Amino acid sequence: MLNLAGASYDYGNVLFAVLQECEHNRRALLPNEAAGRLQGIARAKLAEIRESYTECGGTDTYWEQLEREVLETTLPQYVPAAVEQNRLEKNNYDLWRQGEPVARMAFGLLGLLIGALIIAIPWIPIFEDVFAFALAAMGFLYPEIKKTVFDYRHARLLNRLIVQAEKYQKDQRLHYVSEARLAEELGAVGKAPATVRDKKAEPGPQPRERDRAS
Repeated sequence: MLNLAGASYDYGNVLFAVLQECEHNRRALLPNEAAGRLQGIARAKLAEIRESYTECGGTDTYWEQLEREVLETTLPQYVPAAVEQNRLEKNNYDLWRQGEPVARMAFGLLGLLIGALIIAIPWIPIFEDVFAFALAAMGFLYPEIKKTVFDYRHARLLNRLIVQAEKYQKDQRLHYVSEARLAEELGAVGKAPATVRDKKAEPGPQPRERDRAS
């Protein structure tokens, strides 16, 4: 869990980039291929990020753990939700008559009727007639309300997955990291610099006797 390549390669930041790429392409996917394509998009984005991570001196051990966390823990939670969100968006959030003006008027009239019945019931302490008109307005705006609720639910899932990844990495840094494993990861990072230092430390060719005399 030792990340020496910089905060850009922390779990949360990498996962944000992966989910952003998936969300960018999600709406163009067909329902029967969305799950498989999202997995492929995530793997391709991880491979792209890994190239930059390796150039920054990152270790294979850390990246393998990060990749496993993204592919085996996060994606199984994200992909079904993304497929369902895709279905809702393509079907206008399962609205009756796709939320067209006739449907809006029907929702508004239904809200007005429900509000009038609630006001008419004597044991419910609502006496303001404006309550019925408020329900009518909510019925007319029901398509936007439903869309907002489902979009917010999906966005909240994405944020929760990123927060969970950040918390998991933070907890792993604090607990159950043995000195041997830490030394192993540090050693993997320090191999290349050590080779360079060894080359610099090698003695150069000794001057010949004639050069010394001169």
